[in-house]
Amino acid sequence: MIWYKFHLGDYITHTMHLSDAEDLAYRRLLDLYYMSERPIPLDTDAVARKIRLDTDITETVLSEFFERTDEGYRHHRCDIEIAKYQHRVETNRALGRLGGRPKKTESETESKPNTNPKKIQKKNINTSSAARFDEFWATWPASKRKVGKAAVLAKWEKHNLDEVADVIIANVESLKTSEQWTTGYEPAPMTYINQRRWEDDEFSGHEVAQGRRVI
Repeated sequence: MIWYKFHLGDYITHTMHLSDAEDLAYRRLLDLYYMSERPIPLDTDAVARKIRLDTDITETVLSEFFERTDEGYRHHRCDIEIAKYQHRVETNRALGRLGGRPKKTESETESKPNTNPKKIQKKNINTSSAARFDEFWATWPASKRKVGKAAVLAKWEKHNLDEVADVIIANVESLKTSEQWTTGYEPAPMTYINQRRWEDDEFSGHEVAQGRRVI
């Protein structure tokens, strides 16, 4: 990514306790995360050299604002923004291969006799708006709350959630390793979809449950 949204008010509120060096480290780590579109490497000495700051300062910021995983130091909000960006890029790339957004032909704008638009719309929803649902369902952790697959599928189709599937799946991947979910307090998939929890503020959910500050 060559740009990303920066919520100045949230950032200032949650970083006022940082020293000048820690604040600089955090900004540079965010830049590194977005530029590479991947987790921060676990080799903190190498990371410190990249952001041109001391290792102890780098490790302090990583431990407070990032989650250590086998893949590296992950940042929940960064992962969501990157997923949104990659989805837009892929959509634009696909449109570019087709020569841009197709224009409506004259025959498509004319009314056709004996045609029920509602039936056509319903058919399109059933055949094209849930291609990513199985991926979402497979990502969801196994538990007694993982029920009602058919009803969740219907909700997914109704709201055409394939358009934001990358964001939803990235959000579930992040949440299912949180303390709240691993201790059995994850929501049911239907609750998650109905409440559109992938759109929650970056300071809610599992970050709060784990006591971490995330920008």
